[in-house]
Amino acid sequence: MKDHMNRLAQIVKTDQEIQGLKEQLEELPSQVREFEAQLKALDGDLQKKKVDTDRIENEIKKLKNDLEAETEKLKVKEEKLHAIKTNKEYQAVLKEIASGKTTNKERENNLTKFANDLEEIQKVTAPLLSRKDELQPQLDSAQAEISSTLSDLTEKLKSLEAQFNEQLTALPEDIRHKYRRIQEKRNPAAAKVIDGTCQECFINVPPQLFIEIRKSQEIYSCPNCHRLLYID
Repeated sequence: MKDHMNRLAQIVKTDQEIQGLKEQLEELPSQVREFEAQLKALDGDLQKKKVDTDRIENEIKKLKNDLEAETEKLKVKEEKLHAIKTNKEYQAVLKEIASGKTTNKERENNLTKFANDLEEIQKVTAPLLSRKDELQPQLDSAQAEISSTLSDLTEKLKSLEAQFNEQLTALPEDIRHKYRRIQEKRNPAAAKVIDGTCQECFINVPPQLFIEIRKSQEIYSCPNCHRLLYID
């Protein structure tokens, strides 16, 4: 039975190494997710700025076209003035010219405003693009590094799990089943006893039980956490 206790100790050691590897495998992708989250946020901000930029550029294009068209109309009307013979018609055309110039002035003011807005957006966009250019290589590097590390850890985990199963198979069937059943609820499923204290739940086992455990004639369970108990 002492051999079984030694095997339990080895099994717990292997089991703990397996759990440690699994935790590492879970934590590693979080580094990539952090970069991905930052890039996603940047892309969202850049997309909003692009929508604003496209809208303003369309407004500028329309204003320029309208300004050019109105300028051509004004040129024609101004040339027409020399051919007008009645004062009434002359005044009417002058009024149209004045209105057209006022409208063009408003268009020019709006063009200036939109140009300023576009410049402000570009000022905000530039550092966002710069930050994205910094993050993308970091993400690529992290993905490559993690991919390699994940592969190594996965291989090591497979090896440890095979070792664990081999160690577990060496136990008597009843103890093996108990270990598996306990493992479903708590890990590790066995605990070392030092000076009469379970090293997992840190509750003192009854003195008589500790005496029986030290005899190493049978595998007992902790009355509190129900783990299988062993001693060196």
